[in-house]
Amino acid sequence: MEFSEVEATSGLRFSWNVWPSSRIDAARVVVPFGAMITPLKNIPGMPVLPYEPVCCKGCKAVLNPYCRVDFVGKIWICVFCHQRNQFPRNYADISETSLPAELFPNYTTIEYKVNQSFTRSSLPAFLFVVDTCLSDEELQGLKDTLRQTLSLLPESALVGLISFGTVVSVHEIGYGDCPKAHVFRGDQEISGEKVQDQLGIGFKGRGQPSRGAQAEGATTGPGGSGGPGVGRFLLPVSECEFALESALEDLTVNSWPKETGHRHKRATGAALSVAVGLLESCCPSTPARLMLVVGGPCTHGPGTVLGTDVEEHIRSHQDFEKNNAKHFKKALKFYTSLGTRLFGNGHVMDVYAAALDQ
Repeated sequence: MEFSEVEATSGLRFSWNVWPSSRIDAARVVVPFGAMITPLKNIPGMPVLPYEPVCCKGCKAVLNPYCRVDFVGKIWICVFCHQRNQFPRNYADISETSLPAELFPNYTTIEYKVNQSFTRSSLPAFLFVVDTCLSDEELQGLKDTLRQTLSLLPESALVGLISFGTVVSVHEIGYGDCPKAHVFRGDQEISGEKVQDQLGIGFKGRGQPSRGAQAEGATTGPGGSGGPGVGRFLLPVSECEFALESALEDLTVNSWPKETGHRHKRATGAALSVAVGLLESCCPSTPARLMLVVGGPCTHGPGTVLGTDVEEHIRSHQDFEKNNAKHFKKALKFYTSLGTRLFGNGHVMDVYAAALDQ
């Protein structure tokens, strides 16, 4: 099947459509394996199932045609984590000749129509983490793109903004009197507890919000409006449009001095630490996307992959093979820990980092 045919029927595009059959074939593959997924792609004739999806009790993956099914024991085995799962009672009559729609071989991409009421705490959240180590022209283009993106989001979606250069700024868009931001150092790793404590959105003791959260009037717990940072750092688009527009307008190119022959000190790792800590407090186990827009490699603080001296070149694939990438091990450990924290809360991170001409 051609690339375009697969994409048209499933919303997926793979770098390779055939898996190597031997280690020799795998070693000869120059382009690494990868997939580009379009979750909201409009696929004509795609089935919409009017019931809840059946999920794996281990990794929460959804029942699909690639799972192994025991029709006698009414058990299915997750293709991702190999967890054995019992079918729900309403699947008691399934057999090889009577399959539910999600097990049809040609239904690899489907949608579910789920009737569910949403509270503010369960609304999807989009946290934009924006690099300011750019040129004036690039930053202005980024602002225009972000404005366009915000106009396309549902009015009920929660949004927030973090900007970073040599330091990290968390914009408090719920403070309407004047633009307000909380600043973190960019040269050190910042734990989730420290982020929540400095922003006043942490918890003290068993379910009690910190003094800062109480002072700001944040609501927490069952029946509240989400985590203690919701209403301050994350707000629905309809409630913070003006404040967010003002924050974007006030963004300027990183003003920290840059030595001749050196790159900007870009604290991408510290910014991500702050962003993950904020989402952990505001959106625990609820849908959220951390959207990182970065104009170059991290050169400052945790997660550094390249020094500031322009004489130092960014590592290549050959450097990895020869174990000659001096920042690699520390950076890998740092970003892996962030990924584990995001995964634990069911959050996603998108990275916008390159152009085709680069």
